[in-house]
Amino acid sequence: FTPRWQPDRALRDAQAPVSMMSLLAWAIAIYGSIYGVAQQGTTKSLPQVVAVCTVVLTIKAFVLGLLAVRARLATGEKGFANKTESANVLLQLFKPPLIAYEWAPALAGSSAVERIERCVNNNKEFEPFLIGLMFAAMAVASPGEVSKKGVVLAEDETELVKTLAIIATYSRVLHTLLFLTWPISGSEPRTMAFDGFFFAALGLAVYTLKLAM
Repeated sequence: FTPRWQPDRALRDAQAPVSMMSLLAWAIAIYGSIYGVAQQGTTKSLPQVVAVCTVVLTIKAFVLGLLAVRARLATGEKGFANKTESANVLLQLFKPPLIAYEWAPALAGSSAVERIERCVNNNKEFEPFLIGLMFAAMAVASPGEVSKKGVVLAEDETELVKTLAIIATYSRVLHTLLFLTWPISGSEPRTMAFDGFFFAALGLAVYTLKLAM
C-alpha cells in the first residue's frame, strides 16, 4: 500500500522555513523595540517613570473602552447581549464621534467585539497588579531610601526598577495593539509581547521583594 500524497502537508512543509523566518523577524522587531524604549526611558527619575507608565496604561484602558463601544455600535444588534441594550438611546450619542457606522467596518462585527472584550478582560486581569507593583517598587527603591538592612539606596540601584517597569508597560501596549490587529499580526507576536511583560513584571516583583526584605 502506497500512502497517498498529501498536498496540504507538502505545502506546510515548504512554508515552514518561511514561517520560522517571519517569526524570527517579529521577535527581533518586538524585543528590539522593547530594548530601545527601555533605554530611552531610564533617563527619567523613578517617580517620573512610574507616573508615565501609570498614565499610559490608564489612557490605553480608556481608548480600549471606547473601541469596545464603537465595535458594538457598528456591529448593530448582534454586538449587544440583548435588544434592550442595543436600544439604549444614550449610546447613539457615541456614534458620530466614534464613526460607529456599518459603512466604516474597521474593528466591527461579532468577531471584533469578542476580540476586544478578550483584550479588555486580559488588561483587567494583569494591569492593575502591574500598577500596584510599580508603586510598591517605587516605595522601597527611591534614591535615598533606607532599606531594612540600613543601606541607603543610590540612584544607580533604581535603574533596574525603572527598566523593568518600562519594559512591562511597553509590552502591555504592544500586546494590546497586536490583539487588535489579529489575525493580520498573527498569534505568536502577541504571545511574545505578553512574555516580555510577564518576565519583566516577575523580575520587578523579585527585585522589589529583595529591596524590601
